[in-house]
Amino acid sequence: MPTSDLRAALAGLRGVVRENVPLAPLTHLRIGGPADWFVEPFTEEGVALAVRVCRELDVPLRVLGGGSNLVVADAGVRGVVLHLGHLNRIVRDGERVTAGAGVTLPSLLRATKEVGLAGLERLTGIPAVVGGAVAMNAGTRDGETFDRLVSLTVVETDGSIEVRGPGRFEAVYRDGRLRGAIAVQASFGLEPDDPKAIFERFSASLKKRNATQPVSQRSVGCVFRNPPGDAAGRLIDAAGCKTLRQGAIEVSGLHANYFVNQGSGSAADFQALVRQVQERVRERTGIELEPEVKFWGE
Repeated sequence: MPTSDLRAALAGLRGVVRENVPLAPLTHLRIGGPADWFVEPFTEEGVALAVRVCRELDVPLRVLGGGSNLVVADAGVRGVVLHLGHLNRIVRDGERVTAGAGVTLPSLLRATKEVGLAGLERLTGIPAVVGGAVAMNAGTRDGETFDRLVSLTVVETDGSIEVRGPGRFEAVYRDGRLRGAIAVQASFGLEPDDPKAIFERFSASLKKRNATQPVSQRSVGCVFRNPPGDAAGRLIDAAGCKTLRQGAIEVSGLHANYFVNQGSGSAADFQALVRQVQERVRERTGIELEPEVKFWGE
């Protein structure tokens, strides 16, 4: 497809359209190559337009959230990468708070705490944006994104904008089951509480997370899903994989389900370490660990 065709088709989009944009700086792991096209709409309608254009021109489309659960191939990715960072408004209506897909979870938690609305503390420490948290049904041991979700605005695969209520939610563990739709706005039902009490719960949760996870290092969070009735980190540790290393990518000595980039690691290193850990756990337990992290490109 000629470059001019896509640029011309996106001429009416309110936003930014760029070519050959490096993705590594936009991911927590800081590895990976460029995107052929990088599109940043300013509005939900812009997201819908980008979806329709890519569908009509048969161009691959991916959505980049906070980059906290993503490994981009060293050669980059073909097609369009859609970034929703400009959809960053937070609106309060009584006990209901609505946030755009580009709002970071830490920002949302701070905003709700300041107005004395509780219920999102269970998401403390997750380095995601709202859109990505919805798509992944991100969560902790204390709860998940969909626990408080009351309404979701999405761009469907045909480029239409729809509002989904709880009756259409299909979320499961670490999967929002959006079925190809793109979350552009999410509304949460919260409850009044003393801001000081909310802050104390927030701080306690963050302190616990910082003590048990390598949050200050470059990682993608948990690499593998927890298998039923067990924890991936425990299985990886029991298989003797802590501090196992491939190139500059290492299994964390603090939490075995975290792989950290200790320097100039590559996507190839990361994938090789994933396979090595899977093999060791499989040989020891017969359990096949399933990646939670997303891989883009080849």
